[in-house]
Amino acid sequence: MKIGSVFAHRMVRALILLAFVLFIVQLGRSDALIYYVAPRMDLWVKGLALGMYMLAMHQLYLAVRDVSRKKASVSCSCSSHSHDQWKPGVVVMYGALIIPLVLAISMPDAVLGSQMATKKGLNLTPSSILVNADNVTGDTGTSGTMFPSNDYTKPYAKQAADMYSQPLIMINDDIYIESLTSMDLYQKQFLGKKVQIAGYVYRLDSMKENQFAVGRFAMRCCVADSVPMAIMVEADNPEQWNNDMFVVVLGTIEQRNIDGKSVLTIAAKSIETQQVPTSPYVYGNPYFGS
Repeated sequence: MKIGSVFAHRMVRALILLAFVLFIVQLGRSDALIYYVAPRMDLWVKGLALGMYMLAMHQLYLAVRDVSRKKASVSCSCSSHSHDQWKPGVVVMYGALIIPLVLAISMPDAVLGSQMATKKGLNLTPSSILVNADNVTGDTGTSGTMFPSNDYTKPYAKQAADMYSQPLIMINDDIYIESLTSMDLYQKQFLGKKVQIAGYVYRLDSMKENQFAVGRFAMRCCVADSVPMAIMVEADNPEQWNNDMFVVVLGTIEQRNIDGKSVLTIAAKSIETQQVPTSPYVYGNPYFGS
């Protein structure tokens, strides 16, 4: 294997790794990492950058060593071939790393908006993800409790009871996902209750002219697994609330049917624009149910 070919591969690998490191460092310095990963993954991503930096330095060391010794070391223990050749498969491998990086660097950091929400589909019935909630109908159970539950849905029943006791239900960011899930699980109990929620304006083609949704993208680990979670809103003047506006809605909970599903709907009494929050996404509450 020629030294020049091995040296070129070492340098390409090192440069790719360093480019990823610089990208992560830049995101961290500009506080834009939150657009890509959940806060609990922040330390892991920064640790990954450190590991990639060490690998890049190792590749540079090997490149310099090979040149100084004027002898290329083989890439693996196989004597019949070497990975340091410009074969189509190797070029494709480099391209699979370089192209996403170039796209990420060239595109501005932005919050996932209504277009992505339409593609992913709005989750207006978040309780549907509770796989063990089939025997919880949301009606008063045989025990006489207003919020019947099983072992799996017990935390949501408790959250629903706490919310129900409030004269005005406030959907706060720190328990956003769990609050909407609890309300959806016990839809009938919350009919007529007053609620206030802040979020981005989304729309679906199946919605009526006076309807739109207000919600946030719920993220578990990274932007790839985020899901737009929202509640439907009915307003007298919906045309003034454009997609992706961040608003605060105050109104009364009612029930509507959309796409064959029963969904909670806020009959809006007031809608006001609000400054976009520092953290655009919402995350699962780590203490919920504990």
